Amino acid sequence: RRSKRALLAFLAVGLLVGFVVIVSGRFLADVREKQRFEQERDELKPPVPESVVVIEGAPVQVRDYAAEIVPWMEARVPAEVPGRVLVASIEAGTVVHAGDVLVRLDDARSRIALDLAQARHEEALRLFGEAERLQKSRVVSQTQYESVRSEVRITKAQVADARDNLERHTIRAPFDGVVNERLVEVGDAVSVSEAVATVVDLSRLRVRFGVAEAEIGAFPPGRNLKLRVLSAPRESLAPTVRFVARSADPSTGVFRVEAVLDNAGGRLPGGLQGEVEAEVQVFPAGPVVPTSAVRFAGRDAFVLKDEGGSEPVPTRIVVGPEVDGVFPVLEGLAVGDRLFIR
Repeated sequence: RRSKRALLAFLAVGLLVGFVVIVSGRFLADVREKQRFEQERDELKPPVPESVVVIEGAPVQVRDYAAEIVPWMEARVPAEVPGRVLVASIEAGTVVHAGDVLVRLDDARSRIALDLAQARHEEALRLFGEAERLQKSRVVSQTQYESVRSEVRITKAQVADARDNLERHTIRAPFDGVVNERLVEVGDAVSVSEAVATVVDLSRLRVRFGVAEAEIGAFPPGRNLKLRVLSAPRESLAPTVRFVARSADPSTGVFRVEAVLDNAGGRLPGGLQGEVEAEVQVFPAGPVVPTSAVRFAGRDAFVLKDEGGSEPVPTRIVVGPEVDGVFPVLEGLAVGDRLFIR
């Protein structure tokens, strides 16, 4: 009976110890869980807001403009008098200099007209010489003398007109260049203003493209640009701005810019398409803010401005288009203002 009691007492003590161990374990687990919860709660506290200072900047963008590349000069050389082609001394590709003969027209009738005018002028000079001698002896009146002298001036002008008409039968190159196309053949009859050849000057090229009103200031005369020709995209050329139009194109609203590209030896032909690359200052220097500091509600933009209080102040601002991660501020902020990002 004693051993039985001892066994029961030992079992009771074991159960008590086990209970105490279980309760202690659960208590310690609760403590640890509470500590972990408090630690996580501390970690979830809102961080201190980041802030930025409004700085002054001049947002610049690199933009591409479609451009046309045309010869410096291009002329469809016309006939100035009617006639039949006697000589066509050029072919496509012929290099010519100003004044070189391109085409000769039949000038037989013009030569006859010049001879007739010269004969009349010579006769008028002879009569004028006699009138001078007679006028000195007062045989002819002053009126008759002036009439003969006027006839000399008239016939002289007729000679000049006939000579000019004869020279117009020889059609010459208007400038140094290359014949792009011959448009007539020997024996063809041409009329006044009919083109006989096209001549181009490729020593320089004109690079033309259009820019918006806000970008005109980025293209002052003398500025060097970067040009890529679409047919040779790896080649970079450097035209120089020559001219900016003083008025916008009425149909497109853009301003034409013309640049000059040296083209020694006529290496590049005219009529190419290209792209001009240029850095453009979209807005004048002024306050700029990073895009992360700006929030939008519809069309309105807001920032959280630090005005020295305990809480940031929502402030409405007006911004321009984003440029490389910043907004130019047009209204609402000044350089030096501090803003909260979050």
